[in-house]
Amino acid sequence: MSAEIDDKRVQHVVVQLLSRAHKEGASDIHLLPQAAHLKVYFRVEGIIQERPQVHAAFMAPVLNLLKVQGGMDISERRRAQDGAFSVRLSDEQVRFRISTLPTQYGEKMVLRVLGGEALARTVEQLGMGRQNSERVRGLLSRPSGILLVGGPTGSGKTSTLYALLRELMGHDLSIVTLEDPIEYHFAGIAQSQTNPQAGHDFAGGLRAILRQDPDIIMVGEIRDIETARIAFKAALTGHLVLSSLHTSSAAETVVRLVDMGLERYVVASALRGILAQRLVRLLCLHCRVTSSADSALKESAAAGNRQLVSTLRASADGTFFTAGGCKSCHGTGYSQRTGLFEVLPNDDGLSRLIRNEAASQQDYAKYMVQHHLTTFQTAGIQKVREGVTTVEELLRVV
Repeated sequence: MSAEIDDKRVQHVVVQLLSRAHKEGASDIHLLPQAAHLKVYFRVEGIIQERPQVHAAFMAPVLNLLKVQGGMDISERRRAQDGAFSVRLSDEQVRFRISTLPTQYGEKMVLRVLGGEALARTVEQLGMGRQNSERVRGLLSRPSGILLVGGPTGSGKTSTLYALLRELMGHDLSIVTLEDPIEYHFAGIAQSQTNPQAGHDFAGGLRAILRQDPDIIMVGEIRDIETARIAFKAALTGHLVLSSLHTSSAAETVVRLVDMGLERYVVASALRGILAQRLVRLLCLHCRVTSSADSALKESAAAGNRQLVSTLRASADGTFFTAGGCKSCHGTGYSQRTGLFEVLPNDDGLSRLIRNEAASQQDYAKYMVQHHLTTFQTAGIQKVREGVTTVEELLRVV
């Protein structure tokens, strides 16, 4: 067998792998070397799923080809590397970000699939509902302040930030973003990608943006106190700032800002509001199965949050749905995801609470309940009652 044919076969394996991941809507591809083969996993709708393995003979060639495409050093296998590339799949240019990690049997590789339909959504398409959409639009209408999107890794924060930007476009405003990486390109918006090796990190990039006469600034993520201070200072000096923070809830986001080292009066003055989010899988409409509410809750009570199950039982009014499994959803019973949102606007009451040094995360959570603001629990219960997701899925996420 010739080297030319071998190269073509390797390319075929790689293209088939990337095409399948793209077709299935995977957010990540995991390639894990073993002694006798290369294990393949896709993260689809937040869940890791195993796919057919790659034969050992193709393991090194496949990984090397991907490293070459990503602009990485194929001779270096002892340290982690990062890279990126784009390829045309099904008449669409798809971008991938690669990271490697040395392991026992070779380099583990993870490819993040960038872009996609999720990043082109509007505020309504995120799944936050009419009332929360109106609250968010109210926050965006203010000329200055900072609006934060909180959530764990993979919860759709970037999709939400892009939806907020889309809402602000067309209003004769100067919009500048600082991202790592740029996952979706907007016409008419100045988008800058960080490059720490060249000294263009979030803090330095944000300082440079402030010299660009912006009306609106989007910072992909606040990762350190220096970036946080600059972002909040910008919010206090007449700019509308959008950014994200790794937190688990709206209440925790407030606490995290103070714990990072921001003064309480700065947070209380600059903060316009917080969107916190998580993603739940949507039931596949081709194979969802009707179930009595009582039956669905009995099956979930033992393994789940008893308080949530109790609340669901109290609000149940007949039929719930459970996951089936068919060809359309690859046997999972679910297809696509939607968001659960907490929207916490800053008003005089919340501002006073933030300035109170004794205020805890529980106090902010209690504030949301007292002011009839949507929590993850109430948002999730509504989606279960609407038949768009299951009790099991809600218990997994909330």
